[in-house]
Amino acid sequence: MNKPMLMIPGPVDPPDEVLRRCGMPVFAHYGSDFAEFYTALVEKARYLFGMSDGSVQIPTGSGTTAVNMMLTSLCAPDDTVLVLNNGGFGDYAERNLRCLGIPYTSVKAEHGTAIEPESVREQMLRRRHEFIYVTHNESSTAVLTPLAPMGEIAREFDALLLVDAVSSVGGVVIDMDGSGADVVAGASQKCLELPPGLAPVAVGARAWDYMRAMPDRRVPYVLDFMMWEWSMQARGDWHPGLTTGPTTMLYALDWMIDRVREEGLKRREERFRAAGLRLKQGIEALGFTVITDPRYASPVVTEFVLPEGMLAEDLHTHYLQEHNVMVGHGGRTNADGESISIRVAHFGRAAEDARIDLLIEITREFVDRHG
Repeated sequence: MNKPMLMIPGPVDPPDEVLRRCGMPVFAHYGSDFAEFYTALVEKARYLFGMSDGSVQIPTGSGTTAVNMMLTSLCAPDDTVLVLNNGGFGDYAERNLRCLGIPYTSVKAEHGTAIEPESVREQMLRRRHEFIYVTHNESSTAVLTPLAPMGEIAREFDALLLVDAVSSVGGVVIDMDGSGADVVAGASQKCLELPPGLAPVAVGARAWDYMRAMPDRRVPYVLDFMMWEWSMQARGDWHPGLTTGPTTMLYALDWMIDRVREEGLKRREERFRAAGLRLKQGIEALGFTVITDPRYASPVVTEFVLPEGMLAEDLHTHYLQEHNVMVGHGGRTNADGESISIRVAHFGRAAEDARIDLLIEITREFVDRHG
């Protein structure tokens, strides 16, 4: 199988030490040594979420697993959810809620923009919803939604703020304590720079209180926050995780969290943002445009619209077939329905100057041929 250089919004190419740890001999997911390791791991993972009061769980699966756990553990058919939908992952939340039979209302925004807090407050005034659901970093449109204003509204209406942070955990400051987020779902394969396979999720104190008060909870065993917490509390000295976990992946995550803490999340976010600025300056100089509202531009991914008359499919072919580089597909189309945008990551190894400069240069080559 061909292995291109990954500049897509996840997964990205992991550091060599992550791959080394993932390739180590497998060790058991239980026993006193593993229990000590795992207990320390979930404790240090609090830093990624900025959470002091609550708990972190690290189930096996993609970020979708963490999102599904968040919805199934807390939401019941008698509840209503206010979905902040400004992209593809907001659409996913709506599909998921329909499958679960949970009523929801959507607040939508144009492609490349964030949803304004006043629109959310207006909907809550019309009808109080038990939950407000937001995609923190909507990677499909390269938009970052500030969490603190949404957390303030959630507190105002005694609602819980549920956050899909699959593409921001480990690369963007979340600050659950300060922002008012109650549950935050993450993933290993994006800003945490691991392969896919882990779904870290943080559950705050208000969410735990809500779950304990829910009548007649009916949650699939493996998706239930309360069962994961039971496993940690009841058998944490021997079998802390609820199910068999990918132990070498957990070992790699332990190393990565240490690296994130050493750098500091704020500095890490600014490093990725600076890499994005370098990328934008180089690509825009070639005639591409960035239409995302600059107030809410993602620090870890950017969507570029191609110069008039050029098609994204041709550019993808140029990148991949001639230079073995892969970028993400964008969501913008022309009048004929043809794709005219791409999405490029600038976190992890994709934030390296050499990779950004290479992408700019091979994009210049494409423009020279098609201009």
